[in-house]
Amino acid sequence: MNCCDNHQKNNTSESAGVVYTCPMHPEVVRDEPGLCPGCGMALIPKKTEKKPDGYDVSEMSHKDHDMAMTNPQMAKKMEQDMRRRFWVSFLLSIPIFLYSPAGVKLLGIELFSPIPISWLLLILTTPIVFWTGSIFITGTYYSLKARKLNMSVLIATGVLAAYLFSVLLTVMRPESETFYEAAALLVTFVLFGHWMEMKSRRGTSDALRALFDLVPPKANVIRGGKEMNIPSAEIVHDDVVVLRPGDKVPVDGIITEGETSIDESLVTGESIPVLKKNGDKVVGGSVNQTGAVKFKA
Repeated sequence: MNCCDNHQKNNTSESAGVVYTCPMHPEVVRDEPGLCPGCGMALIPKKTEKKPDGYDVSEMSHKDHDMAMTNPQMAKKMEQDMRRRFWVSFLLSIPIFLYSPAGVKLLGIELFSPIPISWLLLILTTPIVFWTGSIFITGTYYSLKARKLNMSVLIATGVLAAYLFSVLLTVMRPESETFYEAAALLVTFVLFGHWMEMKSRRGTSDALRALFDLVPPKANVIRGGKEMNIPSAEIVHDDVVVLRPGDKVPVDGIITEGETSIDESLVTGESIPVLKKNGDKVVGGSVNQTGAVKFKA
């Protein structure tokens, strides 16, 4: 690919406003789809917004929330994928456990099998290891390729050790005791943990997004001795913000002029408006009630 092609490709990516990132590793960002070098999961598209001119928004207070505020579509897809993998693995693990030596000894029930039990367990366990648990195998590959060790390496080592040793026993000595249930249940338990993690991540993301929805889209700011209406995202440190009755507080700050009552119920849960005067703090997302004040962001 020549320089012109690279330039055209970059322009296309920028105009589309889409980057690809890993749900498990948000710091991994690519211009095109692929696999995460850390865990091997497929990168998911995430929309980006162009930074406004004139002010460096990377220095704003919202910068620290960038990693936490994942794309809602990304979180939803990851949760659905983990849920689907878990339920498939769980349903297959039930007969695997019942037919396994551990299940027979614990429950004392010997179920009928149309084929040798070891071969039946091999058939049932293979899709768990190489489909529902494939994220651990691919994650191990990319982790070792990057010369890093993570949880995927540990899980894949345990699962493949139990599975491959059982396959060897099945082929050489079909009547021997195997360990297919260990591989299947390990994958099932870890997938359940990942599902709960994705569900928790999505819930946290929704809560943070609801909190930021309290912030008004625009605010009145005094710059150069003139009052101007700008997007709240462009407010920078030490900007003087003007609040009038009924306005929402765009960012946290300290009142420098005026006196008013502010409803902070959406933020603190306190239903009674709080009196604010010079030197008092205001919280972003609260609602100005009566007076007009100015505060420093």
